[in-house]
Amino acid sequence: MQIDGLKRRCLQDMSLEEQDDYWHDIEEQENLINQKRKLRRNFYQTQWKDCGIFLGCHVAERVLSYVFKDVKRMPYGNKGFDFICNKGFKIDSKASCLLKKRNNYSFAIRNNKIADYFLCIGFDNRENLNPQHIWLIKSDEIIRNKKLNEFTSLTIQNTEYGLTKFSKYELTDKLKETIECCNVLKM
Repeated sequence: MQIDGLKRRCLQDMSLEEQDDYWHDIEEQENLINQKRKLRRNFYQTQWKDCGIFLGCHVAERVLSYVFKDVKRMPYGNKGFDFICNKGFKIDSKASCLLKKRNNYSFAIRNNKIADYFLCIGFDNRENLNPQHIWLIKSDEIIRNKKLNEFTSLTIQNTEYGLTKFSKYELTDKLKETIECCNVLKM
């Protein structure tokens, strides 16, 4: 950042502590401006159905915040998690549409060590957005000989064998509410 002659003279008259405070305030203002730009850009992206973050942010996070009671929803772009549940756990919501060619769901975990749980919701496709499955998995759960939070992505096969392996994490009682909520969003 360039400073003009007047500011330079004013800074020279300040103590080191006052200069530190001044530069700290400037840095905070620049960070706020950058955050607002990022939020504005990402907000508009979440409104586009073809955008990658539409499914996760606009649909999954909104639906899950209504289905699960007493959760604190974090602002968009919060690092590592999307919700805090009423028990204080940090939950990162993930969404995937069924990949027809591979017949699986793929959730981007991205080695997230911050979240306590991952809430994964599997949809039929982007056009209909019908929830098919919801899984709640503890982040340090051992899956395929590795902690979930050490995965780059989690793949769940849409086969009897693949779904059975994850049946202990499935929230079948929440699926009906999720479907109803998605139907309301479609209107």
